[in-house]
Amino acid sequence: MNKIYLYIILCILTAGFISCEDNADFSSLHELTADEIAEIARQDSIEEAAKNKINANLVLEYSVDITTSGTLYDGVSLPIDIDQIAELFGLTEEEVLAGIAEESGAPEIKGFAMEGETHSDVASATNTNSTWGHWWDADNKITTWGETAMVFAEFDYETGEFAIGQYPGHLEDGQTLEIIEALKYNELRVAVVVTINAKAPGQVSAEVVSTQNISVDVYPRLGYDADSIEFDLDQALTDLGVSSIDEVSFIGVNEDGSYNQEPVIDGVGFWYDLNGYVGSWGENASFYTYYGEFSDNEISIGQFPGNITEEQTYDIKYGIFANNKIVMLDFAITVVPYTNPETAPTGDPQALSSDITLSKAYGDDYASVQADIKETLRDAFKMTTYEISRAIMTGELKLYQGAITETDPEYTSDVPGYWLTAEGTAGGWGESLVWCSIGYTETELYLYGGNHPANAVAGNSVSTTYIATLNGGSVTFNITFNID
Repeated sequence: MNKIYLYIILCILTAGFISCEDNADFSSLHELTADEIAEIARQDSIEEAAKNKINANLVLEYSVDITTSGTLYDGVSLPIDIDQIAELFGLTEEEVLAGIAEESGAPEIKGFAMEGETHSDVASATNTNSTWGHWWDADNKITTWGETAMVFAEFDYETGEFAIGQYPGHLEDGQTLEIIEALKYNELRVAVVVTINAKAPGQVSAEVVSTQNISVDVYPRLGYDADSIEFDLDQALTDLGVSSIDEVSFIGVNEDGSYNQEPVIDGVGFWYDLNGYVGSWGENASFYTYYGEFSDNEISIGQFPGNITEEQTYDIKYGIFANNKIVMLDFAITVVPYTNPETAPTGDPQALSSDITLSKAYGDDYASVQADIKETLRDAFKMTTYEISRAIMTGELKLYQGAITETDPEYTSDVPGYWLTAEGTAGGWGESLVWCSIGYTETELYLYGGNHPANAVAGNSVSTTYIATLNGGSVTFNITFNID
């Protein structure tokens, strides 16, 4: 309620209070005196000060800038003054870090946060992947990863630094947030106040000082494994005027000719669309570039499985950027047929059956076991491993549970495969005990699966039938899956 009107009501109810005399005329508003206005202002000031007060014995304040991104969770690393925290707590820096890490025998240091305008405590130590750290929304309140998330703070107890990052596409240029991460040891409290300033990335207008033209032949891969492509690293570093690859960043080329500074693969790689420009993972993707998987003078070039076919050509540009200079790696890619080391078995496709038992110890994760089925499938379909694997990738091979149907199978686990209920029928994740699928590479074909971490227990045994069809042949797998 408005304080002035509350004051008037109190005047009405309290006889003889200040100027509200007996038999006074209350048909008009009471006019506040200068003393009364001053008192209300004092009370407001006290209330505001209490609201803004941070309940901590030590307040550490920092300010960081984050470059906004539509695709990356990137931000900055923020070292905090562990020495001051250790001094307050009466511990060593090593003990503080061990306590935050919740190591056995370490001091019990509780991580938490303080919210928004109220500065009230939020008891959870974390909702990130660390023992201390939180996601925050636009009102400086604790939230979770998702629609309302703006930034996160995630503490690394090995380095003593916070990773301050963002939810891709949510921050806007000029936006400012203030978050408060906190620690408690016994009755002592520390608040880490971080002001986060969002800034849009600047446009790259650097000169391309040299171009390395590299011809590449690749075959259509069945997975995301990359080919290693050599480039002249020493020449690139010389042209950029740097002594180490650690001093560079990587850029891509957008369709409009501008440079893309947001590598979406670990901060060093890009996905490219079917026209060879920077794009995204998915049905319109062709290749990706990456640095760091192989030797220092090698670039990884991988594919989106199923989108690449023989006799296609692509031009992919991957820039190395430093000192406002660019060395452009221009890859001319030709897709060539796979050189198959196998020959298909002779004869006509046939109907075969195979009894398979998979056994694994119960695990609280999705670790799998597998059985080799390559020769059985080759013999049934009269095809090579690569041909069968490619048919799995394209969906030409059908894997039915229980019986062949007139409609295409609807897989519920890794394709092609199913989650299986206790009765051995195809089910959803929430109702099933185990999962079982066909796995493949250019040279392997195997049946693999694991247990549901929550639904399965040691001693479960699930029996089912899978029927794989391709090229006029079929294989009926009678599967028993034991959880030991």
